[in-house]
Amino acid sequence: MNSHAYPGRSGRNRSFFSILNAVILLAGAATMLLPFVWMILASLKTNGEFLNTFKWFPETPRWDNYEKLLFPDKGHPFLLYFYNTVKVTGLAMIGTVLSCSLVAFAFARIPFPGKSFIFGFAVISMFLPSQVTMIPQFMIFRNLGWIGSHYPLIVPPFLATAFGIILLRQFFRSIPKEMDEAAKIDGAGWFKIYSRIHLPLMISPMLTLGILTLQEKWGEILYPMIFIGKDSSLWTMVLRIRDISTGQYNQSPELEMAGNVLLVLPIIVLFIVAQPYFVKSISTSGVKG
Repeated sequence: MNSHAYPGRSGRNRSFFSILNAVILLAGAATMLLPFVWMILASLKTNGEFLNTFKWFPETPRWDNYEKLLFPDKGHPFLLYFYNTVKVTGLAMIGTVLSCSLVAFAFARIPFPGKSFIFGFAVISMFLPSQVTMIPQFMIFRNLGWIGSHYPLIVPPFLATAFGIILLRQFFRSIPKEMDEAAKIDGAGWFKIYSRIHLPLMISPMLTLGILTLQEKWGEILYPMIFIGKDSSLWTMVLRIRDISTGQYNQSPELEMAGNVLLVLPIIVLFIVAQPYFVKSISTSGVKG
């Protein structure tokens, strides 16, 4: 049967599938938002309401849970842990982006002996579990006198990561080599080619790497717990929230939920703000020649 005889049928079919796709997407979004909504509601409950698993909504929102968390009677204010988290995460993000962009540029554009072997070794290192390198790292940092400080969390990202190198290398390779040759004719060296030509074209992928690094480091608990230790003045927010579960507030899970809300909220806001750059870096790959 000729479809031109029923021009309205194909339009109705498209409308039906559009509505169906919208319903599926909304259902998926609601499913992912449900735990976050539950966490916010749980942070406003009393201890008794929290332990009642069948009670979703608090009778009276307890905003003083956040006040107790931010300004405790004993110990440091929560803003100190927020500052430590921003310090460690921000420096790690800057170090990762700068070091990975330099190394990735060298692998993508500069010819040197053994480049393929070294790059292959970097790729293989991604398959090593973190547990394999944890003890050697701890011994190195202990010999340097860095245990009980933020240095073990800040310095290694300035030495580049395998994932960041591989990610940025693909974008550097997509930039036409004619741009490098034209810059060399004008007398530019490799660093000037990197800083003047390539970096302006790499804003989106570098922002993507920065966001991924921020997401990884912001909520990291294992390495801060091992390298920082018991000095609570150096704790990040994750360590403070963990202490709520195991320390003096071990009977106050509602305060732990309030801490989780404060931990997650900055990441959500940052992702919303940086989403256009994130999407652009995925949909494009440098400059097409």
